[in-house]
Amino acid sequence: MEKKNRFSNLLEHLLSLSDLKNSALAQTLQYDTSYISKWTSGRSLPSEKNIEKVLRGISSSVVDAMGEENKNLLYADYQVDVDEDLKSAIYDHLQIEYNYVKGLKTTTGSETAQETSYYAKLTLPQFAEMMHHPALREISGMKAVAAMDLLSLEHEYRTMIAQVDSEYVDVQRDFPSVHYSMLLNLKLGKRDYVYDTIFLINLLTNSTHINMQIYNGPQAYGKLIFCMKDAFSISSMLFDKNYCSSVTMTEDTAQVNTLYHTLKSLCNREMLLFRNITMQEMLKNYDYLQYLLSPEKQWLMGHMAEYFLPDELFEEIFQKTRLAEQWGIDEAEMRRTHALSRSILEDSPVQIIIYESAFNDFVVSGILDFYNYPVVLSTRERLQYIRHIYCLIEKNPRLEIKLVHGDFIRDFQNSICPNLYMSSNICYLRLENKKYRNNMVMLNGTDIKEMFQKFYEEIWSSRDDVVVEDRKTIQHTIQHAMMSIEILSKSE
Repeated sequence: MEKKNRFSNLLEHLLSLSDLKNSALAQTLQYDTSYISKWTSGRSLPSEKNIEKVLRGISSSVVDAMGEENKNLLYADYQVDVDEDLKSAIYDHLQIEYNYVKGLKTTTGSETAQETSYYAKLTLPQFAEMMHHPALREISGMKAVAAMDLLSLEHEYRTMIAQVDSEYVDVQRDFPSVHYSMLLNLKLGKRDYVYDTIFLINLLTNSTHINMQIYNGPQAYGKLIFCMKDAFSISSMLFDKNYCSSVTMTEDTAQVNTLYHTLKSLCNREMLLFRNITMQEMLKNYDYLQYLLSPEKQWLMGHMAEYFLPDELFEEIFQKTRLAEQWGIDEAEMRRTHALSRSILEDSPVQIIIYESAFNDFVVSGILDFYNYPVVLSTRERLQYIRHIYCLIEKNPRLEIKLVHGDFIRDFQNSICPNLYMSSNICYLRLENKKYRNNMVMLNGTDIKEMFQKFYEEIWSSRDDVVVEDRKTIQHTIQHAMMSIEILSKSE
């Protein structure tokens, strides 16, 4: 019996779950019943001309006809909790499968893929397109592993290859059941410390909605391998910066899972580049305090945080948020932590680079990152906070501060800037994903710390095209922020 295409299999599965008859669907779509039978049997596909109308009609009919038990199963599979979102998810899934089958028909002449396919040579865009397999839409319990020499690729191809799930996953929602382990090569080849580091920061930021771990693996050198357990794998060798060779793609479960377990065995804890943490853990385990006491502190700030709070404003926010109570942390300990950070900024050497956009955003939104907890300040509180920064700059000559007035890399000019806190002992990131969840990572291991250190040194010393160091110019920027807040306060 001839193998059915993926679209037909999905459609038949959905109709079975909803107990929806071909005749009923045909009546809704205003098609003859014979058309529905041809779609479910794999003898033909819906016309491309009316495909959006057809797929929306199918997804709506399926959900409306489905019983609660099976609907709850699909809620779990698609990670949604209301009917309208389920209809959208099913529509997206049907569209992905339809496009995949149409693509196969165009490239191979068949609507079904061979179990294993071999290609002598592919361009990187072709490889990336093959990675976007429809199985990636099956986000419930997905497990994937990759070994990719991404940092050896030309800039234009990196995101194309790395963002394998960008078409299928809504980054505004969390998918904790999606597990993705990636081996990168940091040891071999040349590094562009500014571009490579910003690329990794963006990769982390765009992956905070899933359970992603990144490892340092020299085994990834010269390779592009992606494997989704129980579904498919694609592997190749980098031919040069534009091509890959010896490409193998397979849906043979035995081959796929053998490769999956082989790659997964290389992802050991010692090679982990970024360790997930929470602010609660940092405070309870005294990592936050240890960071403050570490020498050679260097900050890169994309948004305003609690470090610059004056005593009275800290106390107001502290009482309002009641974080110590929520996290089970001693209130006196948190006050001592704040007092230490205030003392350091008043008297100790700290290198700080602040994005000009951080001031602009804070003036308008009033959002303060208070120990990785978003708090909206009133205009009075915003003015109090900005004035304190101005006073610190005037008071402490060892507080070296510079201002970023542009973008280090054009490729990432629309990305949201994180907060990077570095020292000789502890380095950690607060990624800006607008959710303040799953967004904190500790740099884990000497290789990644060295990479970020060289990144910071370069932007501190060698990027006067973007970084302003003139103290008077910076003070003028802060004064302008204070004036803007005062104008806003008059309109309230």
